Amino acid sequence: METLQSPTVKLATKALLRLISEGEYPAGTRLPGERALSIALQVSRTTTRFALQDLEAQGILESQSKRGWYVRKQSKFSDRTSELESFTEVARARGLESSSKVLSAKRRRATLQESEVFLIAPAAQVIEVVRLRKLDGVPICIDSSVMASGVCDKILEIDLKTASIYEALQRLCGLNIHKSSYFLQAKQATPEQITMLGLDEGEPILEVSATTRTEDGSIVLVSLTQYRGDSYRFQADLFRRSQSY
Repeated sequence: METLQSPTVKLATKALLRLISEGEYPAGTRLPGERALSIALQVSRTTTRFALQDLEAQGILESQSKRGWYVRKQSKFSDRTSELESFTEVARARGLESSSKVLSAKRRRATLQESEVFLIAPAAQVIEVVRLRKLDGVPICIDSSVMASGVCDKILEIDLKTASIYEALQRLCGLNIHKSSYFLQAKQATPEQITMLGLDEGEPILEVSATTRTEDGSIVLVSLTQYRGDSYRFQADLFRRSQSY
């Protein structure tokens, strides 16, 4: 019996996502009916229906009663626990244009907490990059990324308006990002965040702190990202241990 986790469903989901990313079905357009999509994807209608539901859960598609499936005009940014991708990579996979306004990019002294995280001397140099990040020109989040100076000093030489720090760490500095530990919490937006993210008074933000490691367990990056509450989706697959009674 097929489920959202079936290999055929995953392949159909990727194929449909590729069509959307390549502009076959632009944002705001109505998709063909399930029968036509099934023929195009060369899968059963049941598989197609699961693929549509998966992309709806990711915030890429929306179902309108009696009207069919539509590509969202503004897809939500989505983190999936099984996939570690940068903001830029997620946007690229969905056919969205990511851009950033660089609020600051500098070397500074590490805080005591940062020195403990990176295992460096107190007040040693770190690199901090703060950016207002956008999807198709819409402000989505304020992102602050910090790494120890010397880990990848070339970060300050690249175009941070469009670059992915994950990709730069790998391409420029030979660091292979392995995993990132996330902590999420809702917070009241500050006046500055309300202005930069275009929020209404009283709207919350979702704050995500992350600690990123290489394969040997070394911490190379810590980040704090404040998302608009209406533009972020966190998706997780939870499994229950087998119980013996």
